[in-house]
Order: sequence, then structure tokens, then C-alpha cells
Amino acid sequence: RVKEELTGIGSTTAVGRTPAVAGTLTVDGTAITAVSIDADMTALTTNDRRRDDRVHGALDTRTNPSATFELLEPIELDDTALAGQAVSVEAIGDLTINGITTTVTFPLDAQLVGDTIVVVGSLDVTFADYDVSVPSAPVVLSAEDHGPIELQLFFTRA
Repeated sequence: RVKEELTGIGSTTAVGRTPAVAGTLTVDGTAITAVSIDADMTALTTNDRRRDDRVHGALDTRTNPSATFELLEPIELDDTALAGQAVSVEAIGDLTINGITTTVTFPLDAQLVGDTIVVVGSLDVTFADYDVSVPSAPVVLSAEDHGPIELQLFFTRA
């Protein structure tokens, strides 16, 4: 989500989404010991098709088609999490966007529902940290140089 100011329209929010997300999560005892997420950025679309090509260009999806997250430190869970109560955790890991990797702390809310772990979270990223230029067009007067990565993931027992 990126706030922008458009000629003749005013303030609006550009929203990009990719449904092509896959990953794994490993639980060992009372800890999440591994998480690996891969988002296919070539499948990313925005709320305005006219914007899509510029976003793909800014993210250089031809060269770097995936964005990934790899957990670096285990996440300890307490008895409430294992009993199905919602918990807030921080996932420390490597986030790779546009071929550039930085270590981030991703705040997440998670809950075990039956055999599914539901995870939601949001992390604000600065585009320059990943060598991503703010996409521009004649109609765009200004656009923010950062925005949240929002996620909703469902991990099911394999």
C-alpha cells in the first residue's frame, strides 16, 4: 500500500497483491524453528491495471521474480499458543526483495485453529533499502517512498 497524490483525483492509495505465495513452517516442540516464504512477484497486480507494468519495472521482476523471507531465529511458543490462543510474536529473518536481502523483525499475530496456523502481520519497508524506485507517471504528483507489506498466511499440517 502506497499513498499517492494524483492529478485531478487527489489522494489515493495504490495497492499491490500477489496470490502466488508458498511456504513452509516447522514446529519442533514448543518452538517454530524454520519458516520459508516465497512470493511470486511476477503475479503481482495493483488496484489499477495501468500501474502494473511500472510496478513490475520498479521491482525488476524480470530479473528478481520472487520476494522471500527466511526465519533466522526460533520463535518460542508458550502453552497458550499451543492451546489455540492468539499470540503476538516477532519473526527475525532475512527479507529479500528485488534481489537485495536485509534482516528484519516482522511483528506477527498467530493462532492455531484446528490443524491450521493462521498468521497475519504488517511491516513497513523503505523502497530504497531494496533499490526500488518509486514508480512514476505523468498523472502522479507524488508517492510515498515506503509502504507496508501485509500478509495473511495459512499453514496446514502436511
